[in-house]
Amino acid sequence: MNDSRRIKGKPVDIDYGATRAFFESRGKGEYANVLSATMYQDHNPELVEKRDSAEKAAVAQILGLGRVRRILDIGCGTGRWGWFLAGQCQSLDYLGLDFSASLIAKATDEVAKRQLAGMHFQVMSATDIQPQSLIVQAPFDLALVSGLLIYLNDEDCVKVLRDAARLLVPGGGIYLREPVGVAERFTLDRFYSQELADEYSAIYRTADELHALMNEAFEGLGMFTEHEGFLFPEDLEKRAETRQYFFVLRRQGATA
Repeated sequence: MNDSRRIKGKPVDIDYGATRAFFESRGKGEYANVLSATMYQDHNPELVEKRDSAEKAAVAQILGLGRVRRILDIGCGTGRWGWFLAGQCQSLDYLGLDFSASLIAKATDEVAKRQLAGMHFQVMSATDIQPQSLIVQAPFDLALVSGLLIYLNDEDCVKVLRDAARLLVPGGGIYLREPVGVAERFTLDRFYSQELADEYSAIYRTADELHALMNEAFEGLGMFTEHEGFLFPEDLEKRAETRQYFFVLRRQGATA
């Protein structure tokens, strides 16, 4: 049965102020595994390591990383994709954006510890990307939108996806990964999590709803779906109501 913090089946907007406070707090935390800052499972660091590795292994081949150099990671969190891409892409020029200054600080520290080259980070909201202010200039070969849209209302999901597509070279790609509602859409509105010991808000859309958002966002931009499907085997999923779903999207034109 629904309560006031857990709404099933109908669209409701979430408050971004609460989301920003949540992630600023996460960025300032200390974890057994730094991945937990944005992948959670604070008491199960082995699971986040397995999920991170499984995601990257599942999509590395289909992203065509051998021909990718310039990458935009929108909502980069701790920069976990950058760690992987630094070992996969020649002459990497990676830019991670996040609206949380504390997460960007964590990402910068982690890159310094790992001594990775070609990595740049910038505090900037995904819903207000300023192309002329990016410290790595467009166009990009690949844009990453990984676990971001659940924290955005529908109209901003459309804007982020459209902005990402417009910043691509012809033939460039978008990797989109989201937890989806298996049976229906549901929203957590300042829902208190015992596991995280904090309130957070998120929108779990169905895969069909993501398709509808993409159709609106990509109208006239020549984007098409190259791959899609469930990301993890069931033993890496933690909740019955949601599963991780991914898309590899491509902009028509010359190969990146």
